Amino acid sequence: MPTLRSSVLIIGHPEAAAVAFGADFATTFDDAKTMLDAYRYPVVALSSDDRTASEAHRWLEFANEVSPLSQRVIIQNDTPADDLRRLINTGSVFKILSSFSDPRFEVTIREALEEHSLLQQNAQLLQLVSEQNDRLKKLTTELEERVETRRKSLEEAKEKLLVTNTRVEALHRALVAIHQATSVGEMERLVNEALSGALGLSWTRVVFQSQTRIPILDSLDQLAKNVFAVHGAALTLGRETLGQIYFARTSDRPFTRDETQFLGQVADAVSLAIDRLTKLEQSESLKREWEATFDAILEPVSLITSDFTVVRLNRTFAHRSGAEPEKIIGRKCYEALFGRTAPCDGCALAERATEREDGFNFRLKPSRTAGGQNVIYDVFSQKIVQQLPFKNDDTHLFVNMYLDASEQLRYERQIVDSAKMAELGTIGSSIAHELNNPLGGMLSFLQLIKMDLKGDEPWFEDIDEMERGARRCRDIVQNLLGFTRKSSSDTIEILDLRDVIEQAVKITELQTRASGIRLTQESPDEPVRIRGHFNALAQTLRGLFQNGQDAIRERQISGDRVPGEIAVKLSTVDDWNHIEISDNGNGAEEFDPGLGLSVAQEIIRDHGGKLEIRSVKGVGATAIISLPRPVFDP
Repeated sequence: MPTLRSSVLIIGHPEAAAVAFGADFATTFDDAKTMLDAYRYPVVALSSDDRTASEAHRWLEFANEVSPLSQRVIIQNDTPADDLRRLINTGSVFKILSSFSDPRFEVTIREALEEHSLLQQNAQLLQLVSEQNDRLKKLTTELEERVETRRKSLEEAKEKLLVTNTRVEALHRALVAIHQATSVGEMERLVNEALSGALGLSWTRVVFQSQTRIPILDSLDQLAKNVFAVHGAALTLGRETLGQIYFARTSDRPFTRDETQFLGQVADAVSLAIDRLTKLEQSESLKREWEATFDAILEPVSLITSDFTVVRLNRTFAHRSGAEPEKIIGRKCYEALFGRTAPCDGCALAERATEREDGFNFRLKPSRTAGGQNVIYDVFSQKIVQQLPFKNDDTHLFVNMYLDASEQLRYERQIVDSAKMAELGTIGSSIAHELNNPLGGMLSFLQLIKMDLKGDEPWFEDIDEMERGARRCRDIVQNLLGFTRKSSSDTIEILDLRDVIEQAVKITELQTRASGIRLTQESPDEPVRIRGHFNALAQTLRGLFQNGQDAIRERQISGDRVPGEIAVKLSTVDDWNHIEISDNGNGAEEFDPGLGLSVAQEIIRDHGGKLEIRSVKGVGATAIISLPRPVFDP
């Protein structure tokens, strides 16, 4: 199995363990050469000083040969100016930092990764352009060949047509008829009408290679002998044979050599016209396919001018705008999509539309679309500079794709919150272990002191209060230890749901009391037993409590200073145990399960239960956990 590699190689870092993001490390430049030769790292951070500057320069020259697109971040460590200048001139140096402890180090690495990704995309685009140029050259060559063939045919036709004005007029009418035709049947009729006066034609038929039976030509030999004189001319396009075109008139007027040559020229024109009709049909088909593909894009896409006028859009853009596509074309994009009277906040095109030829990527501020969706759009805008058949004279056009980043940002926040909770769990476990022993000693000494007292001393109540406080601290520490302790996923225990709720509530109260949120619980007096994993269920409840706290804070931030309340109720109905967790947060019209609730739902499903969320915007939300009651052996 191949070794997993990071996208970043760090050379000469004094404290590799201090790096918060994933990276590969090399102690020496020789090791770094071996690693870069085995894997082309997108970003390399290397340390240089007055002793290693020459070695760093040689390594950069090697990197230019092996991985020219790699972005290099130099940690200069007071490298002499001449040596630093020589390192920079080696090429592909993205940025220079003073040391690895520079607070911009991690941000610089991310920017270098983005720059490397952009360079790769540009290289792929250049390759695509090169392929398109080669294809264009080939098509140009074919077109020149066709034009040359057509030119020769027209020259020969001109010489023949000069013989008689009638022939000239007939050919003119035939060519006009051919190019006016919109179908093969119409072409047959028009050609026959154009040539009937000069050549006395009775009928004209086009037969393609794919046709196996033409009723009017079933007895062609007999017709030629008895009734008609028939001449067939090949329909060719380059080296390809399309079929035959047949001209017929009465048998008493056989075709002369000049006439057959003339009809050959007509056949050439028919071949080009048939090719035109075929390509027209193909282009119409490609147009329909392109429009279907354009409309199938799930994100809004529009083609706009530099003054924000919409000239093309897909159906998703129209849906988000709340109007039909034909009513949006000609309007400003900010007006159609957001109902604004001026460019959107955060739009880079509003100020820099003519600065770059490749367009911009930017994020708009949170807005509500004309179709009623609350969104945060990342806009990917690509400039097109060419003449297009639009009504305006502006040749600068932009293809804008709007990617809704709301869900991504929500997931990122949830991932960060989950990481914080995991880190807090680790820290809490360490603190609990450190506090457990001193608390045990304090509690023992307080109990010994009480044993030596009679109970009527004036400080007895103080000692008793100190013992109760120590016991409470011990309970909090034990709850922290129980909450952070990992249990085997294969071990199923007989649990009392009241204990599970009690532990989750005690852990949560450490936060809710500081936030001014009131947390209440209601449980039956009798044990409510199930089979399951204690910590998994407790952490699930803790996550739902956290969601309630977040919803309450969002409502309070929005200006509604309602006192925060979270209530948990345990009940048993028939064969199910129900845990209801209610909050008076901001709620939502359409509830998004998110990453944390997806994990909670999976844990509850593993216990044979189900999770239901009821949310009302501006009122709050209720999470209902239903777990089946187990049947215990008597």
